[in-house]
Amino acid sequence: MKRNYPSLYSLICLVLICCTTACTEESPINKRIKRLFSYLEFSKSVRRSAASTRSDSTNLFDKNEFDPFTDSISDLLQNIEMQLRHDSAEVYRLGLQDSLLLTQNDVASAVDKDSIVLSKDTFTNDIRKIQSEEVLALKYNLRQIHKADSGTNTNPTSNCRQKECGVWAKISKSKQMLFLYVEGALVDSFKVSTGDSKHETPTFDVRPSGPIFKKYTSKKFPGGNYNGLGNMPYAVFISGGFAIHGTTTGNIARLGKKASHGCIRLHPDNGKIFSELIRKVGLENTWITIQE
Repeated sequence: MKRNYPSLYSLICLVLICCTTACTEESPINKRIKRLFSYLEFSKSVRRSAASTRSDSTNLFDKNEFDPFTDSISDLLQNIEMQLRHDSAEVYRLGLQDSLLLTQNDVASAVDKDSIVLSKDTFTNDIRKIQSEEVLALKYNLRQIHKADSGTNTNPTSNCRQKECGVWAKISKSKQMLFLYVEGALVDSFKVSTGDSKHETPTFDVRPSGPIFKKYTSKKFPGGNYNGLGNMPYAVFISGGFAIHGTTTGNIARLGKKASHGCIRLHPDNGKIFSELIRKVGLENTWITIQE
């Protein structure tokens, strides 16, 4: 029996058509792969900047000075602002300001468009040796407090919820895990510590209110880092005084277990990835769900 095999010319044409279609029309799988690789590159770049040793050993959220259930977030921000302004004044007084960072007219835009990651993640104990990255972090934190205090945050509103948002953090208290979605795709998961039995973390299903703090440390002056919060632990405030933040070295071993005073702790490397990711997409494009 004679069989009709396709000619070589027909096969070549078929291959060319398929290639053209694949190149011009992305399937959902291809789009998802691109998102995954985009996030992988982003997280790698953040991790590359992480220091092998960290100057912070404690922060406000890992101690008893601040209780998100009872303490006022406005009082907290007021105290933080006082200390950050003190450090900023010292930078000026000592003549350390970099004209490109602190004295130009468009300081605000310079602060907002700084790189996603810092070149160094360690901070000097001597303010006379302050790094330019520290100056940017200092100014960024002050701007965040000003926005929270004055209501000048003009980010556009969004109607997205959960997977519809650019970033969705779904936190399971029973599993002690944060599942991270980017553009609807699950791209990563992190161990967390939510509140212990005496400080159970509330459930949330909200767009985070902010502010977001960028890590900053100045330990030259007593009290210069308000109860340790000067060691900015990459805090993203969800609502009121509840935040997702990087924990400190002494608490890393406890991740995966309920151990905090109500906030959600992350490994400092993952805390940095998360906060920088939220800065990248914006609070208006972020959703946080905390469930049992």
